[in-house]
Amino acid sequence: MRGEGTPEKGRSPSPPFQVLLDFDGTLVEPNVAIELVAEFATDGPRIAHEVDVQLHAGQITLREAWAREVALLPMDRIEEMSRYTVEHVPLRKGARELLGLLASRQVPVAVVSGGLDFYIRPVLEREGFDLPCFSDRVGRASEGGPFRLEHPYGHPTCRLCGICKAQVVLDHARGKLPVVFVGDGSTDRYAAEVADVVFARHRLLTYCRERGIPVHPFEDLHPVRDQMAAWIDGRAGLPLRGSLGVADSRCPISSGLVLRKK
Repeated sequence: MRGEGTPEKGRSPSPPFQVLLDFDGTLVEPNVAIELVAEFATDGPRIAHEVDVQLHAGQITLREAWAREVALLPMDRIEEMSRYTVEHVPLRKGARELLGLLASRQVPVAVVSGGLDFYIRPVLEREGFDLPCFSDRVGRASEGGPFRLEHPYGHPTCRLCGICKAQVVLDHARGKLPVVFVGDGSTDRYAAEVADVVFARHRLLTYCRERGIPVHPFEDLHPVRDQMAAWIDGRAGLPLRGSLGVADSRCPISSGLVLRKK
């Protein structure tokens, strides 16, 4: 269990936690990558559906599924896709209120996404939020060369996921505030296994319940905002988990936490 900050005499109380937010399907309503595939890729919806079926049947990894979907996108139209996202992708209800609360109470918050920076950052800028962002990205090996998918926050040896959200959680938690994670999908499951507090919807909610991970369900983000306000104000105690990680997880970060305790 990770401890809370202790306020110093004469100073405002330290925030009792920090927040890591997923982007696609959590901070914004849709899965943006799927939206872009449907809009910009030839026969994109059918192929994206096939990839999704293979992923959830365990036939391919998260990283493989993501690479196949990104390969459908016309990267020579990256600026057009970015503009499309800004014009068509709405925040989830309650997102502005949640981020406003966290900003006003000086609660550290960052976006942790398996999506791509070229559409995440413009949406945050549209809404006026300047947040740290941990995500995959597209780049070129050389000037004028072809675009390629890059995983700057991937695990050094594990290839299950593009971004290792479990490692991002642990990096934020070391010697600092407890981590509250908010997510919705398959790329969030291993972050949920190692976070101190979890809010979940959709597939992540099902996964947490199946694995016995304590979870706060949500659909829109208004109740998430209200619950966090109660924790910040001391009207409710922060329900920290006593044990982090899952022993039989496919994630080496999660299972490693359990093994180190033995």
